[in-house]
Amino acid sequence: MKFSLVLATRNRTREITRCLEGLTAQNLQDFEVIVSDQNGDDRVTRILAPFAEKWQGRLIHLRCEKGVSHARNRGLDAARGEIVGFPDDDCVYPPDLLDRVARFFDTHPQYGYLSGRSYFDDGKDAASRHAKAAGPVGRYSIYHQCIEFAMFVRREKIGAVRFDENMGLGADTPWQADEGPDLMLRLEAEGVRGYYDPEFGVWHPRQALTYDDEMIERCHRYACGSGYFLKKHRYPLTFLLYLDARTLTGVLLGVLTLRPRMAAFYWARIRGRRRGWNGHA
Repeated sequence: MKFSLVLATRNRTREITRCLEGLTAQNLQDFEVIVSDQNGDDRVTRILAPFAEKWQGRLIHLRCEKGVSHARNRGLDAARGEIVGFPDDDCVYPPDLLDRVARFFDTHPQYGYLSGRSYFDDGKDAASRHAKAAGPVGRYSIYHQCIEFAMFVRREKIGAVRFDENMGLGADTPWQADEGPDLMLRLEAEGVRGYYDPEFGVWHPRQALTYDDEMIERCHRYACGSGYFLKKHRYPLTFLLYLDARTLTGVLLGVLTLRPRMAAFYWARIRGRRRGWNGHA
């Protein structure tokens, strides 16, 4: 089997159907789908039934505790494919994606993992700011080269390396992001080389910048994960200060344009990053 696709899900229904329908449209159908279900009810079971019938043994439904990193690890443990991907439950693969990813790995044996980008209907970045140029994954460029749901790894290369379950959405810690870059750097430490190419895109909904309380709190939690990541991997303090200085421009713009909620959003990012940096044991 060429691919194992580990789909971690929680609190979603309609989006899962859209994601799975995108997989049925793939040109390459040599894959299994492992749904790591963090819900405490049967909402996902009802959605999966028609797909289970279609894929005949290639759809695995796992029940697991909350935490996206934990859910992905459960899926990794069950995976049988040569290449493992981690689609979000609200993303959609374009029809030729798996075919192109398979060809990349077949023609680039030197790389153990491949990272792409997210895009929205207008073709622009959806879930992050991505690097424009393709190239090997780098320690200081990794922030613009990684989005977990556009990442693919050779299963033989990942070995026993797993996502840090202290990190990522739903973890029982404040460190709610950057589990993907963390996995990449730990793979690199094991001698596994990675490549980034923005041509390998995955559709993802774009969230409007409302600067409401929920968005500000989420920004803070994600930034906590970023700070934790930076300290865990021994980035220099100067790099943290560089990131803070860039973020400070958003704070100042919010103040100067009389948009206090915008200023609060970027200030939450600075506070969260510092909390993660200082809170790592």
